[in-house]
Amino acid sequence: MGSSSSKPRKGHTKTRHLPKVGSPANQQWEHETHKSVDFGSSAKALIIGALLIFAVIGLLVLNL
Repeated sequence: MGSSSSKPRKGHTKTRHLPKVGSPANQQWEHETHKSVDFGSSAKALIIGALLIFAVIGLLVLNL
């Protein structure tokens, strides 16, 4: 019997490891993760922002 570390895992052709803690790659990964959790996708954020701008413009036009 061989050791488990000498055998590739089934179903994993390319493993993806997280960057080391404190490295620039880790800080970028954390920033992107927090941004995606807080705001969702960038397209969704753009749509919401455009709707807010149109709502403010509409309110200004109605009050004139």
